[in-house]
Amino acid sequence: MARYPEWFDRLDTVLELIRHADHLEWLGRKEIQAIFRCSERDSIRLLHRFGAEERDDLLSLPRQTLLTKLEAIRSGSTYAAFQRQRLGVATLLHKAHTEAATRQFAVQMPTSGSHRPSLQDLPTTIKWRRETTSGRFEIIYRDGSDLMQQIAEFLSAAGLDREKFWEGTEPTE
Repeated sequence: MARYPEWFDRLDTVLELIRHADHLEWLGRKEIQAIFRCSERDSIRLLHRFGAEERDDLLSLPRQTLLTKLEAIRSGSTYAAFQRQRLGVATLLHKAHTEAATRQFAVQMPTSGSHRPSLQDLPTTIKWRRETTSGRFEIIYRDGSDLMQQIAEFLSAAGLDREKFWEGTEPTE
C-alpha cells in the first residue's frame, strides 16, 4: 500500500481554511502548523516542499501560491490514487463490519440468580433423543432470535447436567 502524506485525509479542510484566510497574504511556520495540524518540524518541511522563501528572516509562503499548489495536488493522479485506496479500505471495512454483524445474536443467558433449566425442564419446542444408530435434535422456533435463545438454553442445560447429556447421546443397543 502506498504511503501518502497524513494531511491528505484533511486536504479539503486545509484548502477551505486557506481560502478563508484571505486576511493573510503570507503563511509562516505557525500558520502552516495550525492549518495542517502538524508539528513544528513538519510545518517547516511543508514550507520547503511548497517552495517557501525567506522573508524578514522567516520562512514564508504566499497564501495564493500554497492554494494553487494544493489545488493542483487535489486534482492530480496521486491524490486520485489516495482516494481510490481510501474507498477500497472503506469498502473492505464495511464488508467486514457487515459480516461481523451477521454473526452477532442477541441471546439472553439466564442470570446467576434465575433458574437455569436442566435437560428435563427444557420447553416442549426442544426435542432430542438418541435412537439405535443415530440421534435426532429438533427445535420449533418463531424467528432467529427465538432459535438462538433456545439453542443457548439447551447448551446451558447440557452444560449443567453433562452426565445426563452424555448418557442421552450414546447409542442404545
